[in-house]
Amino acid sequence: MGAVTVTQNNFNGGELSPLMGARTDQVRYANGCKKLKNMVVLPHGPVARRPGFQYAGECYYHDKKVRLIPFSFNADQTYVLEFGHRYFRIWKDGGLIVNYTGHAVEKRTPWSSDMLASLSFCQSADVLFVACEYCAPIKISRKSHMEWYLQDVMFGSRMQPPMSLIAKAKGESVREYSYVVTAIDPFTREESEPCVAVTVQGPETISVDSSITLTWNSENKNAIFAIYKCWNESDKYGFVGHASSRRWVDRGSTPDFSEGFPIHRYVFNSAVKYPSVVQFYQQRLCFAASKNQPQTVWMSRSGSYNNFNISDPLRDDDSIEATIAAERVNKIEWMIPGRKLIVGTAGSEWSLGGSDNKVITPSSIKFERQSVIGAAPVAPLVVGENILFLQHGGKVIRELQYSLQKDGYMGTELSILSEHLLKDNPVVSWAYQQEPYSIVWCVLEDGSLVGVTYERGHDVIGWHRHESDGLFESVCCVQGSDGDELWCVVKRQIGGQTKRYVERLAPYAVSDINNQVFMDSALSYHGEAKDTFTGLEHLEGKTVQILADGFVHPPQVVTGGKIILNSPAAVVHAGLQYTSELVPVEPEVVTPTGDSRGKMRRVSRMCVNVFESAEVKVGTAGSAPQRVALRDDVGLNNPPALFSGEKVVEINGGYEMQSNVQFTMEEPLSATLLSYSMDLEVGDR
Repeated sequence: MGAVTVTQNNFNGGELSPLMGARTDQVRYANGCKKLKNMVVLPHGPVARRPGFQYAGECYYHDKKVRLIPFSFNADQTYVLEFGHRYFRIWKDGGLIVNYTGHAVEKRTPWSSDMLASLSFCQSADVLFVACEYCAPIKISRKSHMEWYLQDVMFGSRMQPPMSLIAKAKGESVREYSYVVTAIDPFTREESEPCVAVTVQGPETISVDSSITLTWNSENKNAIFAIYKCWNESDKYGFVGHASSRRWVDRGSTPDFSEGFPIHRYVFNSAVKYPSVVQFYQQRLCFAASKNQPQTVWMSRSGSYNNFNISDPLRDDDSIEATIAAERVNKIEWMIPGRKLIVGTAGSEWSLGGSDNKVITPSSIKFERQSVIGAAPVAPLVVGENILFLQHGGKVIRELQYSLQKDGYMGTELSILSEHLLKDNPVVSWAYQQEPYSIVWCVLEDGSLVGVTYERGHDVIGWHRHESDGLFESVCCVQGSDGDELWCVVKRQIGGQTKRYVERLAPYAVSDINNQVFMDSALSYHGEAKDTFTGLEHLEGKTVQILADGFVHPPQVVTGGKIILNSPAAVVHAGLQYTSELVPVEPEVVTPTGDSRGKMRRVSRMCVNVFESAEVKVGTAGSAPQRVALRDDVGLNNPPALFSGEKVVEINGGYEMQSNVQFTMEEPLSATLLSYSMDLEVGDR
């Protein structure tokens, strides 16, 4: 037998596919794992036990699906909207927002639980626009924490047209003239539709002495008015002047027919015209994909989101309607702004921009195909300068990266080395948690949760899987005081009944063991020391783990919504247990006699390097897991301190074809593994 020392000093390859089991030549193999459950890959290389999910509250309905949507006005004002069966509620700072009477702020909506997955969202300041193929576009407005409003989007100019236009002519009446007037916002330059036209008999030639005077009324106090004139022989109006008051005199102005008034367009006014996708781009509100026009994009007037009017002739800031010309009619599934507006269809990915890289206008617009992959109907994520999207079917994640050489986007598969995690199990909801560790969280169809630590600049793509006593249904992220907060909806079985809970991932890297939460659906108490704790009705009948003043308390069954400790404690956390596991890849060892494949292996000793950890067990296929003694002073009065450094464990495992080292963490305590090394005997038995 030959003895060698094998070291793995980082794990940012994440959990690798079983198909990678023999790919010792692949760069990520040496940094990968066979299994990585309930642990998070850190961009630096270590793996850490994931924090637990803290219980926030119950969903309104337990028998219908729920979807969480982020709402962020700024860094300090962020909310999570709980969309359920024909309602939405608002969560903030770990709890529901309530009104002055103590009841949850709740708004009724037209969307049933079956429609929630098809909703498309985009936000501008305090307004959230929602598109759905089953109803007309709707906007949700926030006035304060407790004041939220839901209303149909009213399309057209915000400026009201003038009223009661009157024309009076001086001189003989031998020729007919028609006029209309519009109102213009002096700040935004948004123009109203024209008022009702007035026709007047006037002189053959209008002049100072033979003029026509126009007067009108208007609701717009500070508006500027534009006057358009028609020589009735032409049957077309042209611009003749501006007025700052409600009166204007025509002394012979010649119409400029290259500048016409806005024309109202009736968009999205029937069931087959309702758009299913919404997004912002270049100060325009963009809708796409109605039932009768699945490949069409509609863009509002520039700077006027509700205004889809056009002019005759067209102006650069007019609304736009553009349709993809492709071999197949593949529905537009999503749009995302980038260097151009990226449009994902069921068959390919396109960019929409102005001709010659100019700003989009009605006369300067073109589609360019970027890739022929096909997208799933789940909104993509923007991570840095890249766009992550789900391939058609939802089982492959791709990233769209801009290529300077191609002058376009390339769709690289992101999940190929860990394809087993998504195999026959598509992503149904996902979110990007930028702080602190740049993780994309994915809810899969079977209710499991997977994450990928994604830091493209440092070539880190590490996958990890997560389980809990329940099924995940929806996730979203909002900015919090300690980084981005991951919120989720979890379906759990409590007392034989289905319950849906809103839960929030506890903070990472908490250095005080008293404040660490490594339990799911957990509740915490901080206050005067006591031994009886209530409020755990959401876990009635469940066995919960308990951390009391930093000590692991024996598990208890929740009865009557309470637990009773053996002794009083001032800081207590209680929740559902989850187990964290790490199984590294089998190392390829070259011995003096050649390759180690096909030879027996035995692990005799291991050195474990941890950071701020309180509990780790390690074992092999031929030995029972052993607790690593991270605490030197086994005192009874002080909680265990978080240990950083190296510890040696005698394994004395048996001879096996593979070493199958396994790290396990079951107690509600933290663990961060930096590296490990093992003394490995390799040879023929």
